[in-house]
Amino acid sequence: MAAELSLVEQRDRFVAFAFAASDVLMEVDQDGVIVFVSGSVKSLLGHSTNELMGTKVAGLASDEDWVVLTEFLKKLQVTGRASDRLITLRHDGDQIHQVSVSGMSSPQRRGIHHLAIKRVPLASRRSEALIPEQPMSVLDFANSSAAMGVAARKSGEGVNLAMYDVGWDAVENAINPEDARALNDTLVHTMRAWAAGGSGVGQIGKGKYSLLLDEGIDPKSLSNRIAEVTKERHSNLDLNISETALSLSDVIDTDDFGKKFEEAMAHFDMVGGEKFDLSNFSEVPAKKRTPPPRPTKTAPAVPPPSRTQTASQRARRKGTTEGWG
Repeated sequence: MAAELSLVEQRDRFVAFAFAASDVLMEVDQDGVIVFVSGSVKSLLGHSTNELMGTKVAGLASDEDWVVLTEFLKKLQVTGRASDRLITLRHDGDQIHQVSVSGMSSPQRRGIHHLAIKRVPLASRRSEALIPEQPMSVLDFANSSAAMGVAARKSGEGVNLAMYDVGWDAVENAINPEDARALNDTLVHTMRAWAAGGSGVGQIGKGKYSLLLDEGIDPKSLSNRIAEVTKERHSNLDLNISETALSLSDVIDTDDFGKKFEEAMAHFDMVGGEKFDLSNFSEVPAKKRTPPPRPTKTAPAVPPPSRTQTASQRARRKGTTEGWG
């Protein structure tokens, strides 16, 4: 039996492994304070090792991604592992500077979390014009989720479609409209950090949201975090959050992904979280299918949509529920 490695040896081994795919390795404590950093620190993060030690890692993020990086660390604390998340760093002038961050909690050192940070290749960087607005409209989220759902099923990855209703009437009764809108933005950024593969958040209606979660994350954990974030900003708010989730491996065939997502979210907006049952989409009202026209000499038969269009293409149609705000 091999001798047990010391903590220093374990860290050295992890450093060697992490650097195979990353530019910077960082360790943070339970409060997000940097306790170790090594690698191409100055060139990637814009600060020296000495400047970063003892500071909070969330301070590296741009204003728009500060909440996302903060919540990424919360997710890491809860789950022990967090996949790649694109984070925009504080940048000079108008230049966009993005990095990819992934994390793993130390199995031996309680309260210590490893972050592997790598630069995003120039060819992979998206311009600001191509980055979808957050929150996404129901239509855009249905398209994005349909594509990701198909990819997840093909690769055998477990992903859940989750929906949350935070009871927005109570929010509007307790705080002013400006604070309510700011809280909505904060909750959207919070959920972005928890969303699977950076898939984003759909705004279904006031206080109603949808996102894809990695199968290993208990949807209730995010409900608890939403309540905590709200309480941190408005101590008088005790949200009554309801959530529902469904594994995509149990959902209808891939041809119907986009359409079913859109219909389910529209219905969720109407009935709210307490009455919505996502277990088999039985709450989604069925739509009558118009039979295809019979072929004639002048009009040949048209193949069914599933043979000519992808789920994402079929999801792009009029009549969708728009997001609030």
